[in-house]
Amino acid sequence: MGVFGYELIHCPPSGDHGSKPIEATAQVIVSAILEFGLDQFVNQRMAVINVTRAFLDIMPEVQLPPRQVILNLPENLIVDAKLPAILKALKSQGYGISIGGLANLKDLRLLPIATLFRLDVQKYNDRQFTALTTFLRNYKNLSLMALNIESLDEYRNYCTKNIEYLHGRFLSKPRLYANSELPTNKLALLRLLASIHKLDTPTEELEQLITNDVSLSYQLLKLVNSPFFGIARKIDSIKQAVVLLGRDEIRKWVSLLALTGMSGEPEAIVEIAVLRAKLCELLAKKAGLPSESYFTVGMFSALDLLMKQPLKTVLDKLPLGKEVKAAILEHQGMLGAALSCALAFENTEWSKIYFANLSHDDISEIQREAIRWSESITHHH
Repeated sequence: MGVFGYELIHCPPSGDHGSKPIEATAQVIVSAILEFGLDQFVNQRMAVINVTRAFLDIMPEVQLPPRQVILNLPENLIVDAKLPAILKALKSQGYGISIGGLANLKDLRLLPIATLFRLDVQKYNDRQFTALTTFLRNYKNLSLMALNIESLDEYRNYCTKNIEYLHGRFLSKPRLYANSELPTNKLALLRLLASIHKLDTPTEELEQLITNDVSLSYQLLKLVNSPFFGIARKIDSIKQAVVLLGRDEIRKWVSLLALTGMSGEPEAIVEIAVLRAKLCELLAKKAGLPSESYFTVGMFSALDLLMKQPLKTVLDKLPLGKEVKAAILEHQGMLGAALSCALAFENTEWSKIYFANLSHDDISEIQREAIRWSESITHHH
């Protein structure tokens, strides 16, 4: 399951508690679309925008790309006489209409108009949830979203319930794992990562390790020969790829390909790891710092999500330097500061988004570049 869309949220500057909902929505739209362009934020995916009843009245004056926007209506919205006609008109232009809450299950006027119904999984037990979805399936115009999923167990549970969309911070929020034996495929992957990240591994041994994994070799050669790298001559051996890219780049790309090749994990977890990695690397480059270890710090910070093991347990199996491990586990040093900045973006903690001497504009541009890059990698793969 991949990422369907992004919710655009207005976070006022610290100390500013005076923004009204309509102003907050307008601020999100103005900054996201007029200033940067919507695609810079959502990269050809859907943008979910929270709207008020008053904002719907001025929608005809707002220039948005309707087929890329879902209008998120509040659960407690009162359905007045004009609202159904306004929503029908917006839907006919191509906007998605998202509703939810008990009010819309009692007053049914919006159900035939909406395109998406949100069900908060924290408010219903399994029996209630099943009854509600059975009822809502009578409306063929509606897709269903399970809202506020808080754990991977809940994610897997709702994956079995024929729900089109899942929402929540369950992918990136901290979680506790018990120490347990790793499955064979994940153990093999960790051994590969350990070998390629040993600085004293001879180049010939590095080549052999990659060559021994047929799938990995194929993916690496396919990537190196793709337009992404723009190399004029054909590269047809792992040895050539190592010579061309150098050991540091090979370590980066083999780690990335190995992790993105893991089966059985939500695609979005891999996207988180890749995006963190590129964000950390670009932050270092923009600040004029040696960027070699930043990519590794960002990518390996998500190993607990991918391996389902405590992060320290996984890192203890890898021959990483003390600085790298301290950055991942305790956010120490400049490496750790870059990771903290990437995680702040992930969790929309705006007050924590800073790094070195970079301006807010610098960091915003870096985030957009990292999103574009990670999209091209995960979609290419």
